[in-house]
Amino acid sequence: MLKNLYEEQRTALTQQELNAVMAAHERYLLRLSGGVRAKLSHAKLDGLNLANRDLTEADFAGASLVASNVSGSNLESASFYCADLRNCDLRSSRLPRADLRGASFNGARLGFALLDGADLRAATMMFSGPGGISIISRDKTKGGPAVDFSNCSLKGASFGNAKLEGANFSGALLQGATFKGARLTNVAFKGAVLTGVNLKDLGVPAEALEGCITDPTPLSPEEVDAMQERLVAHERWVETTGQEGVALVLDGADLRPLQDLFAGRTLTGMSARKTMAIGLDLSGAQLQAAKFDGADLRDVNFGNADLRGASLREARLVHAKFDRADLRRLALNNGKQIVPDLAGVEAAPGQFFGALTDDPLPV
Repeated sequence: MLKNLYEEQRTALTQQELNAVMAAHERYLLRLSGGVRAKLSHAKLDGLNLANRDLTEADFAGASLVASNVSGSNLESASFYCADLRNCDLRSSRLPRADLRGASFNGARLGFALLDGADLRAATMMFSGPGGISIISRDKTKGGPAVDFSNCSLKGASFGNAKLEGANFSGALLQGATFKGARLTNVAFKGAVLTGVNLKDLGVPAEALEGCITDPTPLSPEEVDAMQERLVAHERWVETTGQEGVALVLDGADLRPLQDLFAGRTLTGMSARKTMAIGLDLSGAQLQAAKFDGADLRDVNFGNADLRGASLREARLVHAKFDRADLRRLALNNGKQIVPDLAGVEAAPGQFFGALTDDPLPV
């Protein structure tokens, strides 16, 4: 006899027992003595604290994590197959390539989480026990608040046949995500990045896509060459302290078709106010005193870039990377200093942990 186990009996763990499992798992990842992979399938972890832990490849299949705190944890390639994540705090967690098929997300908070390549399709789990064969169905929502995917990174995620009524994808990065067969009634995609997404698969009214970012217009080879010349002219302007060349002004431009042109370049003092630069590679670039006010810089790579004295006022920086970026004050020859301006930016504090700073950032 089959029975629905949405509220199935699970083995409850205490916080102390869970801490021991997580510690052993972290030793397992480091290949240390006493390490054991966390196998928490069908465990009851409701309300427990799993925050800021390394749980890569842990097994939570069929587990219940209702209202648990998993924020900031690394869950890369972990299995949450048919897990119950209702009201779970997953903010700023990392779930790339995680198996989330059939997981229940109602009321879950995933703001600023990274789910690139995660599988969120509908699924059903079947297993045998003392009472016979049992089934966990996660094919339909069970009421309650909808899942909040706002500002998540969901690049390449699979939503095939998923049922996420009322889901909030506002501001999410959904490049290359697939939605074939998904049922997305009453959803919001406001300001989401939908490049490489088949919009017909979404089946949502136009108002649900307000402010969404879609595929850029390709540039001709001549336009790319012209930009190359402008970059060289700007580098000459910097080298000669303005005596030769021309300062680079890109205000309001869509730079997405120029992904490979900016990394490692000397772009000191450039103006890129209100540019569209989602996913741009600016790693290793010289960006001292550059102006990015109001720019859309989501998912930009600023790794190893010199941003001393740069202005990023009210820029969108969700999931931008600042590993080893220099965000200190810029000292001028006249003895004055320019302080980096990050007032009003849209970002999570954890994005700046690897950056060099003089002062606490207003994030």
